[in-house]
Amino acid sequence: MMRLTIIGFGNQAKSWALNLKDSGFPVRVALRPGSSSCKAAAASGLDVVEIGSAGFYNDGAYALLTPDLAHAEFLEAEAPRLAPGSVILYAHGFSLLNHRFQTRYSHLQHVLFAPKSIGSELRRQYQLQGKLGAVYSLEHFRGPAAEIEAWLRRLARALGINMGPFATSFERETRADLYSEQGLLCSLVPYAAGEMFSHLVDSGAEPELAYFECWHELKLIVDAMVDKGPEAFFDLISPNALVGSEKGYQRLITEDFRSRLRSLLAEIQDGTFNRELENTSVEEIRRRIRDRWHQSPLQQTFNTINRQDGP
Repeated sequence: MMRLTIIGFGNQAKSWALNLKDSGFPVRVALRPGSSSCKAAAASGLDVVEIGSAGFYNDGAYALLTPDLAHAEFLEAEAPRLAPGSVILYAHGFSLLNHRFQTRYSHLQHVLFAPKSIGSELRRQYQLQGKLGAVYSLEHFRGPAAEIEAWLRRLARALGINMGPFATSFERETRADLYSEQGLLCSLVPYAAGEMFSHLVDSGAEPELAYFECWHELKLIVDAMVDKGPEAFFDLISPNALVGSEKGYQRLITEDFRSRLRSLLAEIQDGTFNRELENTSVEEIRRRIRDRWHQSPLQQTFNTINRQDGP
């Protein structure tokens, strides 16, 4: 079985490496010389190799699990030394679409394999034997697909993927991922929860009560949605919740809301978002968001509740 070399040891990379190791799938972690993650990876029982060392170039498959913005630098330095036909595995299609690596490094095989989970949940659901899904694309793989598809299926099982993997394209995966982040997962969900928390507290509700209603219960509700599916979920909820959901739907999901959602997708499709990203300081945005939430009453309530060991 072809061994996988994982580039990096961040949240996603660590989960991949530990899941694969625990499943008996041949894997190692590649890090820059002197990386502060070397000791942590070795302490986890993982085989660690230095990027650029002679032994680094012995494998046939390399998973780029560093941030998307670091992929171009890595491939520019290392691709010329990788053996022709080596597989470059992407957990997200963004960097390949942006830089057209399949054209610039045509001696390599470029394959998408994208678990649909953040890194911490990939590890947690593996340990719980929970539900995990993934998609893949072989559109930039040259030659017979049967062998690489069989290898991807073994990789999927070793990672804990039990839904799929399902075929897609680099472009469709990238657009869907960006759209779900911008329109729902990393915008609407946390910020609507924050607004509602503030409204409840301002109206006299205790912060702890507002926290449970607007933040903590999100996971419990989403778990039920994922477990039951949309039709059964609405059969499950109480009459009060059912009538309230219809009122909220009629009041909130307006044509203006739909139009704004469509505009987010259109800007992903026409390249506007990519251009904005290129001209934006990610660290500046991260600092701004941290500052926004750091002293927020919701964050303070979260800190207080999670410091308590019990009643």
